[in-house]
Amino acid sequence: MYPDYDTPRLTGPYLELHAEREEQKGRLGAEHHTLDEWALALCEHAGAVATAVLAAGQDTDNPSACRANLRQELLATGAGLIAFLEHVDSLDESVVDAT
Repeated sequence: MYPDYDTPRLTGPYLELHAEREEQKGRLGAEHHTLDEWALALCEHAGAVATAVLAAGQDTDNPSACRANLRQELLATGAGLIAFLEHVDSLDESVVDAT
């Protein structure tokens, strides 16, 4: 579907998502999960975002640090979603390659 996942398309947060995804690839290597496992990983990420939101709402002493943590959790979640999309696309490619 998309021939080049390694070329960032835009700037700002999109570029940061790309950088986070590249960092995940370096840290985790090739990921081979079932669709259920991918969905569970995204649920785990969503839980981390919710925890960061709650912390940001409760910490009146250092709200910018909490927002920075929330932002990092959002980037990790977005990059995880991109990884899931890459996996789904690779399944489609393997079907095309097999024919």
